[in-house]
Amino acid sequence: MPIFRLNKAFNVGRDAKVFLNLQGGLTRGPVPESAPHEDQAEILRKERQRNEKQRKLLLEQRLEISQLKSKLGAANGSTEDVLEAAPPASQEQDEPKGALPEFIVIGAMRCGTSQFYDLLTQHPNVRKAAAKELHYFDRPERFEKGIEWYRKCFPAPPRNAGQISITGEATPSYLAAPQVPERVAEVVPEARLIVLLRHPVDRAYSHYHLLARRGFAPSFEEALEAEQTGLLDGEDEPSDRERSSNVGDAPPTKLLAKGMYVDQLARWRQFFGEEQLLVLKSEDFYKSTADTLKIVQDFLGLPHRELALLPRGKTSRSTEYRYEPMEPVTRQRLEEFYEPYNQRLYEYLGVDFGW
Repeated sequence: MPIFRLNKAFNVGRDAKVFLNLQGGLTRGPVPESAPHEDQAEILRKERQRNEKQRKLLLEQRLEISQLKSKLGAANGSTEDVLEAAPPASQEQDEPKGALPEFIVIGAMRCGTSQFYDLLTQHPNVRKAAAKELHYFDRPERFEKGIEWYRKCFPAPPRNAGQISITGEATPSYLAAPQVPERVAEVVPEARLIVLLRHPVDRAYSHYHLLARRGFAPSFEEALEAEQTGLLDGEDEPSDRERSSNVGDAPPTKLLAKGMYVDQLARWRQFFGEEQLLVLKSEDFYKSTADTLKIVQDFLGLPHRELALLPRGKTSRSTEYRYEPMEPVTRQRLEEFYEPYNQRLYEYLGVDFGW
């Protein structure tokens, strides 16, 4: 697997800064008038080593602080998880049990799944789950509750047997979770699966800013470097809380790995047929929302309905966030990193997304 390294680019900047500081007499310690046993290159090398150690130590400390803040927020109960209580879809014991989902939006994170689910569930023949993201298949504490708990998250089937009515959920962290495809195949083997894929560089940057809004301290470049060196690791954060600004909802997560789509899709195809999987390009969904929704309605066997489209970039559950553009050198390096994965994805799907 290609190694994404930013160190070289950042070392250039640090070398230049150190050199200028030496020339201007701005080093922290006194500059010797002469160094008979050390030339200027050796002095620079030692200074770089000291700076590198300090930088790595600082990065580790900032990551540790972010994790401690996350744990503290969770301990304080700062975010209420409504699904830990009995889901509201089927509360009365004499009511029919909830239906299992006919469709699941399995990913990817930060690719427009919230807006997509909001629009799709406007269809008169689509019934919402108790919550958009149920995390039944990727959270052990929920999966252990069993299938009856999962059923309760969905409305009961319509009493009129001739009525077309389907239900489903959208948990975008399912796509990348290794254990989920087999679990889904065991519980709902006939389910239709929908995937939205966004340019992986944009996806990673959006994901980073989600974490930053919750108090994640390192810069984007530092977070990428931390991931490749093994410092930034951990389970997926609860994506059903994507729009919360609470720090307690933001444990570290991998940014680069989530955009390696081809291997994730191949894992799902081990358990589901090609006809059960619909892969959509997020940029097409944003640009031609109505046309994309018609494709989805055909895929799900729904009659065509014109759905009330939301303003571009908005969802009914969130406020649009804006952030500064990515550094050009960072974007170029990320595009080079993802190029082989994207090419494999195009070959796998038989479609060139133009990323």
